[in-house]
Amino acid sequence: MQFFKGLTIRKKQSSSSASAERWKKEQNYYLQNGSAVLEELLALCDGNCRIPIRYFTATEIENAIKHSENKMEHYSEVGIVTGSLDNRLVLVRFNRSCQLNIYRDIAITAQMSHLKNVLRLVGCCLEFEEPVMVYEYVEAITLSDLLYKKGDHKTREALSWVKRLRIANEVASAIVFLHTGFTTPIIHRDIKPHKVIIDQNSGVAKIVDFSLSISLPPGELELLTGNKSLDSMQSNIEEANAMDRVDSTTYPNPPIMVEHYIKQRDAIDISDPTLLEQHVIEIRQQLEDYLGLVKRCISSKGEDRPYMIHVARELRRIENCFRALTIGQN
Repeated sequence: MQFFKGLTIRKKQSSSSASAERWKKEQNYYLQNGSAVLEELLALCDGNCRIPIRYFTATEIENAIKHSENKMEHYSEVGIVTGSLDNRLVLVRFNRSCQLNIYRDIAITAQMSHLKNVLRLVGCCLEFEEPVMVYEYVEAITLSDLLYKKGDHKTREALSWVKRLRIANEVASAIVFLHTGFTTPIIHRDIKPHKVIIDQNSGVAKIVDFSLSISLPPGELELLTGNKSLDSMQSNIEEANAMDRVDSTTYPNPPIMVEHYIKQRDAIDISDPTLLEQHVIEIRQQLEDYLGLVKRCISSKGEDRPYMIHVARELRRIENCFRALTIGQN
């Protein structure tokens, strides 16, 4: 059980680094959180964990971020700050919501950290009330900011059709592994643009946060329209989680709303206007194919929705068609 090596050896703290009361509290948190992480790991992979992660103490985390002012908040429940550990930059994530299963997130992320499209987990700290996760450092921007940032037309212009297809492909490949790479298939359940970050140096898309992973819901593909789910139907509702923005008594099934919104519409009509400024004639077929895939993914009947591996294949086909088209034009 090499994976647990860093989690089972508890370093003693001297009285000079923490009071006895603080040490006792941290130890209690450590035991409670450690057992919860262990339980998730056993359920996830029967104890056959692939990748060890490093364990950090509360003091190490506090020292790592004490001079940090750089904060990337990719959604309301989680704050990510830049820190420094062992003279290298890292991203330190704090969970502020009891609704998120941070233990499951640690277990799943650790097992998927070898994938380029998952933000790599370096280690964790269990000595706080909620575990803290430490990731590799990347210069990143969320996909949500790229799509929706108001008044930043230049940023949205940079998100060309071919880049959107590449992001969709990269996210799909990671989700395929989530569905097929474990003893029991894992379903993310909450893929949204603010849970995808884009490495600004490499352009690679990386998923962050697997805390709600359990079962398969109807999916959402927002890269075509450049609009948040349900915005066109619910523009007067305050921004929040897509499933929380809808009054369940009035709209009991949000995916049905999305399906109704796009059912009778042409791909050109609902596409992000910045896409239409680029290659509207050349990409029309790819837009139609993409919209067709979206419609299948949000079907109200589960048996009508495609498997993720088929979604990934179709996205690759659409991307390859576009690349062949652009190469032919050159």
